[in-house]
Amino acid sequence: MKQLSFCVVLITVILSSCIKDRLQPAAGPVKVSAQDTLMYYWDFNAGDSSQRGATIAINKGAIYQYYCSYIDFTGGSNLNLRGTSDSGQCLRLRNPSDSVIFYMPTTGFDSISIQFSEEASGSGPSQNAIYYTTDGVHYVATAIGNNTFAVGTVFSLNTFGIYSDPAVNDNPKFAIKIVPLNNNTGASGNDRIDNVSMVGVRK
Repeated sequence: MKQLSFCVVLITVILSSCIKDRLQPAAGPVKVSAQDTLMYYWDFNAGDSSQRGATIAINKGAIYQYYCSYIDFTGGSNLNLRGTSDSGQCLRLRNPSDSVIFYMPTTGFDSISIQFSEEASGSGPSQNAIYYTTDGVHYVATAIGNNTFAVGTVFSLNTFGIYSDPAVNDNPKFAIKIVPLNNNTGASGNDRIDNVSMVGVRK
């Protein structure tokens, strides 16, 4: 009987662990600690391709630039919501697609971290990479380490701390680039990005 009870408990623990692994990150606003500042945020809820500027911007010059066949907007994510924004809409990058760049000057800040939610259609990319630039020309992943990440067909939250490269700090030319690594050359398929944010610590 004791052996049977042990087996039941073990199976319950295993099943509980499997279910926990499938849970999505908690929805709702992300709490920013006292020393951090929300520098930039795009919620894409306006659904207007002519509006490239950030919903929230602490410095001028924060825009996104896309390199794909065209963009439109569809139902958004409730992951990484900031301020009073709701899930609203997300940015949809249509294949064939090369990249999307977010220009976010870090002037006056260090300890930079980036968050965004992302999903793809069934024929869209299943793996992407993120890079950054400190000179406005060359993109690297020096301070990110493993810069590739999976993209599923349900929104998930991606977080990248970019701390170890001092050139990232207090830099008016800083930008990030998100690049699809597969399934991006066909006539169908798309990548969806929402609630892009940058947090930093004022110098």
